[in-house]
Amino acid sequence: MNAYRTYTNATVNTASAPRIMMTLFQSALRHIRTARGAYAMGDYRTGGDAAERAAAIVIGLQATLKREAAPSLYEQLDAVYGFVVARLTMAIGAASPQYMEEAERVFLPIVEAFDEAVACEATPPPLAMAAGACR
Repeated sequence: MNAYRTYTNATVNTASAPRIMMTLFQSALRHIRTARGAYAMGDYRTGGDAAERAAAIVIGLQATLKREAAPSLYEQLDAVYGFVVARLTMAIGAASPQYMEEAERVFLPIVEAFDEAVACEATPPPLAMAAGACR
C-alpha cells in the first residue's frame, strides 16, 4: 500500500492542472456508474457510498468555477453541477438508479467535452487539426 500511495502522490504532484481535473471528472463519473449499478442490484450501502463520493467530487469541481473568467459559462456549469448534485442527493435518499441515470446523462457531456479539450491541449496544433480532433 505504501508503494501505491507514493505512486499516487508522485502522479498528482507532477500532473498538469487540466490532467488533475480530468482525473476528477473521470472519478466522479466512475462513482456515478458504480452507484447506479449498485442501486439497481439492491446494494444500497455500496450505492450510497459511491453516490456520496461522486457528489463530493462534483461539489469540488463546482467550487473551482471562476465567474470572472467566463460569466456565461460559469452560470451554465454552475447550474449543471447543481443539478447533478441534487440528483445524486435524491438518489442517496431514495436509493434510486433512476436519479443516478439522470445525473450521468447530464454530467457525461461535460466529462467528454473536458476530455476533448485536454486532448487538444496536449496535441500539437497541426496534428490535432489534421486528425480532426480539435475544433
